[in-house]
Amino acid sequence: MDLFGQFRAADSLFRLLAGDMDRVTSYPFQPTGRTKIKSSLPLPASLPESQGVPSRCLYDFFHRLEEDPTLCTHGVCILRHGKRIAEAAWQPYSKRLPQMQFSLSKSVVGMAVGIAQAEGILSLDEKVKDIFSDRLPPFYLGKPGEVTVRQLLIMSSGVRFNELGSASEKDWVRAWLLSDCEFAPGSRFSYNSMNTYILSAILCRKTGQSLTNYLTPRLWEPLGIGVPFWETCPLGVEKGGWGLYLTPGDMAKLGQLYLQKGQWRTSSGWRSILPEQWVQQAMSPQISCRMGERDAWYGYQLWGLAWGEGCQFNGVFGQYVVILPKEDMVIAVTSGNGQLFEDRTLVHIQECFCTGALSPSSLPPNPEEIHALSGLLSSLHVISELKPPVLPKARPTLLQRLRRPKPAPSPSLPQAAQYNGRTYSFPENHSLLLPLVIGVVHGNFPKGIRRMRFRLGMDRARFWFYTGDICHTIEAGYSGNVLPCVLKFNEEPYPCWAGVRFVLDEDDRMVIKLFLVFPETPCIRTMKLVFYGEDGDHVLLRMDERPSAARAAEMFLGLITGGKKADEWLPAGAQKLPVFSRIKELLCPKLNGVWEKE
Repeated sequence: MDLFGQFRAADSLFRLLAGDMDRVTSYPFQPTGRTKIKSSLPLPASLPESQGVPSRCLYDFFHRLEEDPTLCTHGVCILRHGKRIAEAAWQPYSKRLPQMQFSLSKSVVGMAVGIAQAEGILSLDEKVKDIFSDRLPPFYLGKPGEVTVRQLLIMSSGVRFNELGSASEKDWVRAWLLSDCEFAPGSRFSYNSMNTYILSAILCRKTGQSLTNYLTPRLWEPLGIGVPFWETCPLGVEKGGWGLYLTPGDMAKLGQLYLQKGQWRTSSGWRSILPEQWVQQAMSPQISCRMGERDAWYGYQLWGLAWGEGCQFNGVFGQYVVILPKEDMVIAVTSGNGQLFEDRTLVHIQECFCTGALSPSSLPPNPEEIHALSGLLSSLHVISELKPPVLPKARPTLLQRLRRPKPAPSPSLPQAAQYNGRTYSFPENHSLLLPLVIGVVHGNFPKGIRRMRFRLGMDRARFWFYTGDICHTIEAGYSGNVLPCVLKFNEEPYPCWAGVRFVLDEDDRMVIKLFLVFPETPCIRTMKLVFYGEDGDHVLLRMDERPSAARAAEMFLGLITGGKKADEWLPAGAQKLPVFSRIKELLCPKLNGVWEKE
């Protein structure tokens, strides 16, 4: 990155820490313009046993995902022999609502490059400086221009311009070309999302149209995928390395295309979408690398699996398309945990499906196991505290009622009603109602929460949060009944589901917990209202989010510092500076409010 680019990136980070939310990015925030897309056509469904998969294997897999405390799974779609044998969504997430894919988007750009190469539109040996010759400054001598399309594909460009720089630059192609390289291009692996953005920009330049439009007749329509939304850079080019929205069913189709060596059955017969040779190269080791703590390999925007044959599309926070050629399976997963590259989902996949439990031919039907699997899938909920109460199948006998232990007392709506209708004000702050992870990804930083009012009805609660001059209204359900709403921040709409619980803390203080699930994202916001003082005239508002903002910040800094932790790249004693209290305020917001009695 050039000297001025480094200064702008540092300035953006400083403004974020200083609370100057209006100028975190060097360009004004623009709403993404997400629109409702046409629904995709699902692949044919089949009973697991008819495809050689015992329903017990699927039950064990989903049960593991549900019980694993390190995971926060949102959706799964499993294919065997090209048939959909299991699909589930953890409520209130939906099987049909597209979700942010983060770096999983890269693998789709890899497909687009393969299609363009087959059409003779570009060559993998072309250099960036020849494609963007009109964007080069006079007397250009920079190394980035010498990078080839192939080196971008396998993450070996070595260019320093990264995700942090994209927040401070409007023209990403120009900033990338003006950057420098940390090593000779092609000499080793260095993961950088801007490599994939440059591929996206190259495809737009070469085809004369947007990446989305280019792929519509070549990929989306043949696979029966409703044309998805793809976020763009400030100059209108798809971000490439992130920003794509897909459902688990859409994701599984893309994996199945690779599993079928680039061929796809359409209404008029089999059609070649990707050349078989490209698929073989894309799914083969092209460069050695590290993936977290293990040795790995990288293909054409694809990662190798930790065990044997197969590869994966991979996105931060647990977005996967796992391709298992030996088992003839594809498993698509969306999640919201705090992992950068891999989590225990991959362990569960290996242990449930890659240890010889599957049959190459069909198995006898097993209605009992199918019924158990169906019951489990219908009970999945992303927030255990909001699970609807389980109704007894039959009225218990008198003896059963006498033997049943009495439930522990818990606070209820009447106990919380003493605070009903109150308005609390907070001191000036920069704590966001919008999860910080979403704010950073979109560059959307609304005002902090200044006032809060709520009213508890018999069947729902209403909350009003005031940020600057904007009032956000939220209706939340009780007893596992989550209610939909749309929150707008800087004119960008974010659909969410809201639910409420009443609990007591360790000091027997009344706590109202408000959960906000943003189903187009991996993010869940938890807000705890702790009432204290005489007559509850004060409230402590604690906010948390999943994936953890602190964990996300740690991962992001690891990407832009080559995997170093804060204490390894900051000057000695820097963590004692006041700025770190500001970081803590951003990552773990906590506000003290006063009841406006008048």
